[in-house]
Amino acid sequence: SRGRAPRASPAQVRRLRAWNSLDWALYSHFNRSFWRQAERFGLRRLRSEVAEIRRRRRALAGKCLRGGGPVPAGAIPDGNLRPFQPPGGGSILGFALKDGLRGRERELCSRLALPELPYKDLLERLQFGPGNGTAA
Repeated sequence: SRGRAPRASPAQVRRLRAWNSLDWALYSHFNRSFWRQAERFGLRRLRSEVAEIRRRRRALAGKCLRGGGPVPAGAIPDGNLRPFQPPGGGSILGFALKDGLRGRERELCSRLALPELPYKDLLERLQFGPGNGTAA
């Protein structure tokens, strides 16, 4: 049957549930915790703040990013902004900065476009100081 996912046998379903039971328990706990906090915060207020964050993200993307969004790693001229490409995996997109950004604006935009591994290294340096984290 074309386009349809293969069916798991009842034994496979039991094994998958057992293997994923801890993940499911964690997900369920944090999902319930999130919605309790969201209710206390106020769902209308939460939606409003999410909309504001999305508006600001769009404005920054328009100001900072070439093309306004993600691009293939090969299209990012600044090697510091190219995301790690795992062997045999799919292509991980990243962000290319607009030309002409200078000073504090370039610094802000660069930090916002930094891929996850260099960003983690930056956070470690800020938190623990140079040479004290796991980053080289």
